[in-house]
Amino acid sequence: MMNPAHKKGTALFIVLATILIIVVLANVILAIISSQSRLTHHQVSRIQAQYAAQAGLVYTLEQLRLGNWKVDASSDKYACMSGCIDSVTPTYIIPTDNDLKYQIQVKIWKAGAGNSPQGTARLDAKVNYTYTP
Repeated sequence: MMNPAHKKGTALFIVLATILIIVVLANVILAIISSQSRLTHHQVSRIQAQYAAQAGLVYTLEQLRLGNWKVDASSDKYACMSGCIDSVTPTYIIPTDNDLKYQIQVKIWKAGAGNSPQGTARLDAKVNYTYTP
């Protein structure tokens, strides 16, 4: 027959083991959730940077279409928001938008550069995107 004091020790051990298992499972679940949160934040930031680059291109195209900005046959031009990325001097300034937290640079290639058809210019957009968790 078992001693009643021994039964109390077994119950204590079972309770402590159960609490330990619950704490370990909670830590594992918390680590998974934290990892997923960082991954989601990174993906959202990357998508925002892509849309910021597209917004810079659209703004540049609109300014060129309206005739406010000109394509030059002698040199490349740069349109920048929050400063240029490649340490170049901006020819045109893209107005700052508080919702866009990235540096945007649009390169307007000189007319006829590359294999561009006559009367057209190539545009390249860059965004300074750095992920900070």
